[in-house]
Amino acid sequence: MKGRSPSDLLLVARQVLRKPQFWFGLAMLGPLIIWYIWFAFSPILRAFWMAVVEYKILQPDQSPFVGLRHFRMLFEYSLFWVSIRNTLVYAAVFYVGMVPLAVFVSACLTSVARGRNFYQFVIFLPVVVSLVAISLLFKMLMNPQLGQINLILKSVGIPPSQFLTSHETALYSVIGVDIWKALGFYVVILTAGMLNIPEEMYDAAKVDGAGIWQRFWRVTLPLLGHTLTLVSVLIVMHGLQVFTQVVVMPSQPGGPGNATYVMNLLVYNEAFTNLRFGFATATAFTLFVFVFLITVVQLRLLRPTWSY
Repeated sequence: MKGRSPSDLLLVARQVLRKPQFWFGLAMLGPLIIWYIWFAFSPILRAFWMAVVEYKILQPDQSPFVGLRHFRMLFEYSLFWVSIRNTLVYAAVFYVGMVPLAVFVSACLTSVARGRNFYQFVIFLPVVVSLVAISLLFKMLMNPQLGQINLILKSVGIPPSQFLTSHETALYSVIGVDIWKALGFYVVILTAGMLNIPEEMYDAAKVDGAGIWQRFWRVTLPLLGHTLTLVSVLIVMHGLQVFTQVVVMPSQPGGPGNATYVMNLLVYNEAFTNLRFGFATATAFTLFVFVFLITVVQLRLLRPTWSY
């Protein structure tokens, strides 16, 4: 369209409007666009308004404008910094634990000639099980006195662990369960990426005398760059947005103490316990900006500049 006059653009627009394909596409996509505007974008715009007013749930039209006061209060709130620290630790440990494990399991699956789909099904099964059910199950298994995990540890001579009742181990216990549950999702993506690598690449490496590890480091990982970038972004987003596990698994949400107190739990408590909806919305926007910036940095640092 560069260099065209307004009359030319108007002529093109008229030609497009005369085509039945345009009206068919509009008829198909129109309801979907309206649905997104009403149920997705409209609440986001309303949330912007809620973040800068002292929202009154019974009289929303009389909510006084407070500007950026909620954001200033947020950065002066001690629990905010506790939640930031726990959220960052959760995301970092979840990432460091998940990526190598998912890559290893995917590499094993790609080397399986028979029964690969069955093994993928078994690994993926925890992903589709209710997160609340999984959390309650491991809450019982990790019980310090009656949990089966400690009974097994005692039987082999290993000292029992406090798991969810200790300030030092609670967050890492939740992360471990989350890694086990979500592993199958990332394994499926990575396995598909590995199977998409042309077999000729491995054949050429074998001809050059490359061993198994050399083929993995010199062929598989470089050619898996785009898939690894996608998986890395999804894993970090998953870790930064954790909520259900830290509510269900500890004896109290965010406990013991504030050991598992994360940002989404702060948003929930401020909105539905303290009824400070404006403050909670400001916290949610801060989390959104946080996730967005980390995602952009990941894409800039990890995304390959080439393709095959």
